[in-house]
Amino acid sequence: MKCIFPKPEDVLFYEGSFFAVEWYYTREGYLPALEYYRRMSEVDQHKLKLIVKYMADNPYGTQLPVTMYRIEDHHNKIFAFKPRAERFFNFTTEGSAIIITNAYHKHSQKMAKPDLEELRIAVSYRQDYLRRAKEDAYYEA
Repeated sequence: MKCIFPKPEDVLFYEGSFFAVEWYYTREGYLPALEYYRRMSEVDQHKLKLIVKYMADNPYGTQLPVTMYRIEDHHNKIFAFKPRAERFFNFTTEGSAIIITNAYHKHSQKMAKPDLEELRIAVSYRQDYLRRAKEDAYYEA
């Protein structure tokens, strides 16, 4: 199956001093987290931008409070940016990129069933990204 590559300006969210932050895209060229982001209020968009900028402009290992960023799945190394009630799942690549996979509006203090389903989707997107990157099929040549 041939991959549809979105425009580079749609994929790159922020180019920091230490990390590039990108929106994950499917083989069909769909960017699930970006679509979610575009539907958010300007206040929530701004809050996410501040968190992303801080992470990308600081070296690996920099800590943010768990109220803003935390690991959600230790085994699969899935993290979540947490601007207010929104959650943006992401992972870090070996090539100094943070890939934002998908997002949701949290349902309760603990992860509810719909939230866990979004986490499962994030894991599958990470696996897809790693497979396609290994095959040199994720980034357009």
